[in-house]
Amino acid sequence: MARGADHSNAELETLVVDAAEDLIAREGIDRFSARALSSAIGYTAGSLYHHFKDLDDIVTRVNSRTLVGLAHAFSDAPPSEDPSAMLHAYADAFLNYIALKRNLWNALFEFRRTETGTVPDWYVEAIASLIRILAIIFHQLRPDLSQGAALASSQLVFASIHAVVSLESSGRLALVMNRDIREVAHDLVDMHVLAFQHRPA
Repeated sequence: MARGADHSNAELETLVVDAAEDLIAREGIDRFSARALSSAIGYTAGSLYHHFKDLDDIVTRVNSRTLVGLAHAFSDAPPSEDPSAMLHAYADAFLNYIALKRNLWNALFEFRRTETGTVPDWYVEAIASLIRILAIIFHQLRPDLSQGAALASSQLVFASIHAVVSLESSGRLALVMNRDIREVAHDLVDMHVLAFQHRPA
């Protein structure tokens, strides 16, 4: 039974996103559905779509919180005047955050949108802004190189760490290598730093 009178529109939207975030965090994106969400909040599934375009819209709102959380984790990383050490600090912040929010992080990249679903520009920008944080540090390593070169290396290291996290989350990292994920992540940082430092001007 619908309970629209129990909450204002803003309250209901917050309730829905809070409940969706909790369900995804506990059970994973593969088990997330409109039925599970409506059951959790005591509203009909139809009521959800009076406030959200579709399930994609709800998951996007949850994912935006996850991205904001990672930005905060980067901000809380211990500062260093050594660019290489700072990149390693960001790697630790990345891994620590994902360890706490594993299912929510997986939802960022594993959720299958509807054929008509599009990723909002602000969502793409949220990911890009995280990568630009790394690009600032890469540029400090080689100020003579372009901002574009620093951005490209930042994209590579971000994607590389995400890839090994995905392998580890799925239990498949051991099929590739028998190593601790933190060791792998820091080796990846070292490899990209070394490549960037020796990149031709």
